[in-house]
Amino acid sequence: MIRTHLVASTLALALAVGGLATTGARAQSDQPAAAPAASQFDASHLAVAREVVASSGMTRSFEAVIPQMQEGLLRQYGRNPALLDDASEVLEELRPEMQLQRRAMVSRAARVIAARLTEEELTAIAAFFATPAGERWVETQPVVLEGLISEMQAWSQELNEYLQIRVQAKMVERRESRAAQGEPPPPQ
Repeated sequence: MIRTHLVASTLALALAVGGLATTGARAQSDQPAAAPAASQFDASHLAVAREVVASSGMTRSFEAVIPQMQEGLLRQYGRNPALLDDASEVLEELRPEMQLQRRAMVSRAARVIAARLTEEELTAIAAFFATPAGERWVETQPVVLEGLISEMQAWSQELNEYLQIRVQAKMVERRESRAAQGEPPPPQ
């Protein structure tokens, strides 16, 4: 589930960025701009990257990780009610620390994005996500991406079967052609 959320958010951002890049800042060039090293980012570059991380819906993936980890930890103590209660209380005390951990992941994601997109590109992307269409995209993105993932799985299976059938048919064709020409069959 965590992986699905992360894949979905990443795919959504890629689709959004891809659409903006082809119609906007990079339309004149097929080559991506060289990304500055992490230590060379301006504070404003990282700030707009963080804004894109938040406004794109990517943080939903990060937010899903902490409760799932906490639930897993509580399951470990589930057989002992005293330990379970104690662990639950400790997890509640750690809530502010978990928010810091979430912010750390947002910063990591911002650095990854900033390394690949200029501040100007990120500003355009953030502007898109602030529009009604951008907000609607983020709103519908989980359902859209679930559908895309499902379709990709079905397509992959169909493509695999198609490829197997086509390769076998072509191999039979080649054997028959070679046999008709009197060539020996290839070694098996």
